[in-house]
Amino acid sequence: MSVSSLEENKLHEVIQQFERLIDKNRYVASEWDDVKELMKDNPSYQLMEKHINAIQLLKEKENLFRFSSKTLEILHKINLEVASSASFTEILKLSANRLKGISRTNVVLIAMIDKDKDVLRVEAVSGSNEEKLLHFELALDEGIAKLAISSSEPIAITEIKKTNLAADPFVKLLLESENIVNMVTSPLIAHQELLGIVFLARNANGGSKEHLLQMLQNYCYQTAIAIYNNKMYSNEIRISRLHNELFEEALNKGGNEGIIQKLAHFINEPILLLDEFGNLIHQALPAHQENPKFRFNHSTIFKKIAAINEQVQSFEIFIEESCYSVFMITFHNRTVAYLVLPKQLHRYDHISIVAIEQTKNVLALQIHQERTSIEVENQLRHDYLYDLIFGLGSEENLVRRARYLNISFDKNHQVIVLAPNSQQHKNEQMIDHQLIQMLEKFRYIIGISTLPLSMVHGEKLILIVPEDKVKSTSNYVLKYVIENSFTKASIGISNTVKVPKDYIKGFEEAKKAAEFASAFQKDSPVVHYDDLGILGVLFNAEDPESMKIFMNKHLQPIIEYDQKNNSDLIRTLQIYLDNESVIQVSAEQLHVHYNTLRYRLNRIEEILNMDLSNPYNRLNIQISLLIAQLLKV
Repeated sequence: MSVSSLEENKLHEVIQQFERLIDKNRYVASEWDDVKELMKDNPSYQLMEKHINAIQLLKEKENLFRFSSKTLEILHKINLEVASSASFTEILKLSANRLKGISRTNVVLIAMIDKDKDVLRVEAVSGSNEEKLLHFELALDEGIAKLAISSSEPIAITEIKKTNLAADPFVKLLLESENIVNMVTSPLIAHQELLGIVFLARNANGGSKEHLLQMLQNYCYQTAIAIYNNKMYSNEIRISRLHNELFEEALNKGGNEGIIQKLAHFINEPILLLDEFGNLIHQALPAHQENPKFRFNHSTIFKKIAAINEQVQSFEIFIEESCYSVFMITFHNRTVAYLVLPKQLHRYDHISIVAIEQTKNVLALQIHQERTSIEVENQLRHDYLYDLIFGLGSEENLVRRARYLNISFDKNHQVIVLAPNSQQHKNEQMIDHQLIQMLEKFRYIIGISTLPLSMVHGEKLILIVPEDKVKSTSNYVLKYVIENSFTKASIGISNTVKVPKDYIKGFEEAKKAAEFASAFQKDSPVVHYDDLGILGVLFNAEDPESMKIFMNKHLQPIIEYDQKNNSDLIRTLQIYLDNESVIQVSAEQLHVHYNTLRYRLNRIEEILNMDLSNPYNRLNIQISLLIAQLLKV
């Protein structure tokens, strides 16, 4: 073969090798590099190298243009999906599938950030088994997720199996299932907010060119904008729907329970609703609560809330290791309730805060409406009780009004009067305000069935209570007063009242018993009028000191004698009179000889300068002893 023929063959070989690469639709830089390496000793190639490099560059630009065109086409389709109200899941799936097609990678995964759990969660998979990878969670503070979120640009990782990232659970799963070699991570950033990460994995060697990484960054930016717009649009629809549902609950009498249940489902969080006194209105759990037995300790939570002095619309409280966010519900600058959620404030995204604020507004209107209705009924009951205890109106009129208010006289009741001790009074207006607040609390806790009628009048709290509930109610009232309000207050309880005309007398009895307790009782601030006996007749509320004067007149000498001589003649006198002046029976009860008793009685007569055989003297002494007993003398 001639030299000329040999050169022609070598030239033909070069042309044939590169012609194959030029005709291929897909440009792969490594294939061009392989052919160049193979041809480097060919003289014809050496002559044509400059021209071949120029052709390669054109091929690369053609491929890049095709990549850009496809990218724009895909982004256009994604934006069309957003405009057509496609679901968030559909947008992510479309993005993953299209990106896999133009990037020629084996696997594309899109993971979105879950701020509640501090994880990346895989929401879309293309080119691999969805069963294993979909919803896989990557901790943000470790492994490949930590690396990916640390950069605002794509990161290429070659020969990942040889890096420390191979131990990452997510990477390990991809190595086992897809035998990946290289990975690229690219952030999804929109409006300076990191939404998620795109992972591209390839199971063949080959680096990622700089212009391709740049193109991927642009693609991810545009995709992030599309995802962000979809979320915003979706959130607007969700908020609008929630707004309608909240008002439907309010209008359809679903009440506070239905309203906060809607919010609990929307933000997927348990919610506690307390009134301004810390009483539980309702607590709601979301539809898919991880712990269905979750309960708020509302009493402990309210103590923390009550300790906050700042007037702010939202704040955090801490109980042991738990943090709660508290949102105040106000109406006309008055706090009417509290929304409590078990998470820090900054953990709630914008859409959740908007939902909470909407719910607060609806609850404020709902609570105000309920209170207006309750206040109207309470005013009617207040006016009725006023007429009842002061004898205003005929019995026929009172009975008719009672039926309208669903009050029955078939059941026996008693009147309870609570009066702050006179020495505790600082300001009449302040006392009435405290009593009104106390009454609101009692109405809520005790309920209308036990407190059918109640009012504050003349610095006194007046309660009408069924006869069988008097003991428990008076105990609760006394306990609350001691713990939360007045350091000293007295409670008076009337005899049984049955018909309307009995209530005038019942109120006077309860008031007199409370005043007696305020004037004389030291250890027990609760007095039943029935326990006063004859003292109930003698007791003059205008001059309670007259009873002490009466007692001292008849008993003071013997009391002083006992104190001075460490004796107990007053007990001897009490037992003697209790036994109707029978010496033998009294001596046996005192465990003394009857002559000893005679001596003591003579001594008592000398001290008191009084003849105990006189029935009138004995009556005065018995009344004085009863006063001394009630006064704990």
